[in-house]
Amino acid sequence: MLILARESRGFSQSELSKRLNISQGKLSKAEKGEQTINEAILDQLATELDYPVLFFYQLTPTSPVSHYYYRKKVTIPQKVMVRMESSIKIFRNNIDSLMDAIELPEYQIPTFDPSEESPEEIARKARYILKVPNGPIENLCNVLEKHGILIVKTDLFNEKTDGLSTISDKGTHIIFLNKRMPNDRQRFSLAHELGHMIMHFDIPANPENVEEEADRFASEFLMPESDIRNSLRALNFNKLGDLKRYWKVSMKALVYRAKTLSLLNQQSYRNFQINFSRKGMSKSEPIPLPEEKPFVLNQIIKLHMEELGYSKEELARVVKLSQTEFEERFLENEIPKLKILRDF
Repeated sequence: MLILARESRGFSQSELSKRLNISQGKLSKAEKGEQTINEAILDQLATELDYPVLFFYQLTPTSPVSHYYYRKKVTIPQKVMVRMESSIKIFRNNIDSLMDAIELPEYQIPTFDPSEESPEEIARKARYILKVPNGPIENLCNVLEKHGILIVKTDLFNEKTDGLSTISDKGTHIIFLNKRMPNDRQRFSLAHELGHMIMHFDIPANPENVEEEADRFASEFLMPESDIRNSLRALNFNKLGDLKRYWKVSMKALVYRAKTLSLLNQQSYRNFQINFSRKGMSKSEPIPLPEEKPFVLNQIIKLHMEELGYSKEELARVVKLSQTEFEERFLENEIPKLKILRDF
């Protein structure tokens, strides 16, 4: 827990030991369990890292952060990667601490092997299992959370990781979405992580293909070929806006879908990418989509406070965070929107 606390705050051993005014060797031995630290240093650690002392007395989480090959896609600095993984482990522990009094919908989605059937066929089966009707999915967050997948929006400390799927020590299936990501990428990321969850949490036969398989799954899951093919014929920029509103996916996802369905050749696909770049749409597209808000985590907190009688202070102690960090992580504080009226 010393290591997780330090890494989650973005400190190296050297940086933290200087702040604590102790030798790096002493901190290193403490982290490896080869040397004890006295209460004064532990109090100082807790203050420096902004965790309550009780945080350090938890059992260390053991479940892997994600599927076996997820690191293959990551091109972020090692220090950022370590911070993200440590924060995810802590957040999972927080959630597990709240699950004793809660019964989530049972997770009953089977796993599939993409070496035996295509990601597209698996996506069609997943839609059937999740009882998704034909056409666009109205609210993907609701569909997944009603089937036992907890969705959490949080900061993943970089803009290259859209999301991450994981299973907690208590068996809760969780998808973490990067809150730095625009809304029009979130649904594709959710579907992509669902693909990992049902295709890649057993060690896959072809690990080099896991990201492409998850993309193919997400495309078919969100935009089934039988429903969207005709709409993507003779695709141009003028059509993209209406298709985005209807299918609730980004313009880039629609163009990618047209390419995978062989409705765009490589040159046409490249021209779209060039135009996206010229129009400044690579990171931010026009026609923002409404945000889909996960509801289960909010309901868990609400149940604890309204039905089980917990205060914010008590819940912060349950998850072993400071009250400020507990509120930032678990309580949804929306800024009231001001309505501007004009006299005519």
